[in-house]
Amino acid sequence: MPGALELSEDARGRLTELRAVSDKAEAGDKEARKELRRLVHASSPEVIAHASDIAKRVQWVLVKTISAEEPLMEEALEARMQHMRAEIAGENPTPLEVLLTERVVACWMLVELFDVLMGAQLNKDSERRTSISYTLKMLKWQESANRRYFAAIRELARVRKLEAGSPAVQYNTQVNILRG
Repeated sequence: MPGALELSEDARGRLTELRAVSDKAEAGDKEARKELRRLVHASSPEVIAHASDIAKRVQWVLVKTISAEEPLMEEALEARMQHMRAEIAGENPTPLEVLLTERVVACWMLVELFDVLMGAQLNKDSERRTSISYTLKMLKWQESANRRYFAAIRELARVRKLEAGSPAVQYNTQVNILRG
């Protein structure tokens, strides 16, 4: 049985089917587009969530940018993000914990990217240095990414604290006293 962060075998099969129909629709087949719409609407929430996962697409773009398309770096970053997701989410995460885990990992990747870009700007021998005004803008973006990253971590911790404080089972006890 897959964990909350892994796709089931059925979901993987359905996504393969959807991608095949999508390829036909992309090639201009109008009937394939109608069929794709019908298949998507009949799919499970798990399949729809995976097929529409914008955050993963953005992370993929960031991986490509950071790695400069070096295969080892790409694969290592993908594996690292997958390990981070599993470690941060923990066992049996709630849907909210899964969403916040994705946000933490996405923000981590963005912070890493800005660290690399700022490092290049601060390297006096770099051929890719930009103007000081642009560097200051990048610094603000870097600070914003750091704030969002820490906010995501804080929210995940807060959700877990709230969940830990609420009892999983509530007991009501009634005591009847008979006089007599």
